[in-house]
Amino acid sequence: MATDEYTSRGPPDDAPSEDEFTTFLGLLNELKATGCTLLVVGDAPRELFARASAQLLGDSEVLRHRVLAVTDATPESIADRLPDSDVTPRPLAETTRLLNHASAPRSITAAADPTTVPELAGIQETCIADPELRGLQSALVEAIEASANSADVLSPADLRVGVDSLVPLLEHHGVDVVRRCLEMVGGHVRDHRGMAHYVLPDAYESDRVRSLGAQTDAIIELRAVDPGDQGHDAQQRWHVPGRDITTEWTPL
Repeated sequence: MATDEYTSRGPPDDAPSEDEFTTFLGLLNELKATGCTLLVVGDAPRELFARASAQLLGDSEVLRHRVLAVTDATPESIADRLPDSDVTPRPLAETTRLLNHASAPRSITAAADPTTVPELAGIQETCIADPELRGLQSALVEAIEASANSADVLSPADLRVGVDSLVPLLEHHGVDVVRRCLEMVGGHVRDHRGMAHYVLPDAYESDRVRSLGAQTDAIIELRAVDPGDQGHDAQQRWHVPGRDITTEWTPL
């Protein structure tokens, strides 16, 4: 479950204790109030990452200002993680910015293009042709600041930022360069008490997760499970190394 759902539900049935859940709930509220960055990882199908990203980008009933940078996410998965514009307080075209950093960026929101997924048509899009990471970094910072400036009032957790995924960036630029980029972007997110999440479909024990996880406030680990045994097909658990916290597995 995402942070919004944790704060509206009690501890899971297999939670170790009410006190530990209360401590973790307090940490989530602290992260939402002060701003945070999250690394979403796991040896899991990409569809689960899109589902987790949708939760972290916020539900449709509350006005959110969203910035989503994509490198290898499909247009269909992008549409799946955004709420239905018919039920949001304001149209997605007014509150959502999409940064397209594919290897050969082509517009995925052009209304006149018959291949555009209908849910994405008209959303503000920036196609980034700069092969260096500073192009994406600058675009993210500009989109974050523009979103903050366009908001009448920006309360904690109103700004939601996502990057899916870090894999092409790591393959082209290496861990050290990507880590510095996340540090810069995370600073701007925290300045506006927003929430950012970065998708990295690597096992939690991997070197890349260990290196980049130190740059974030928490790591969300995903896994697929047998729905016949569990009653659901995916689970997550949170790791907060700085507080020595690892939660139990809970339904995604």
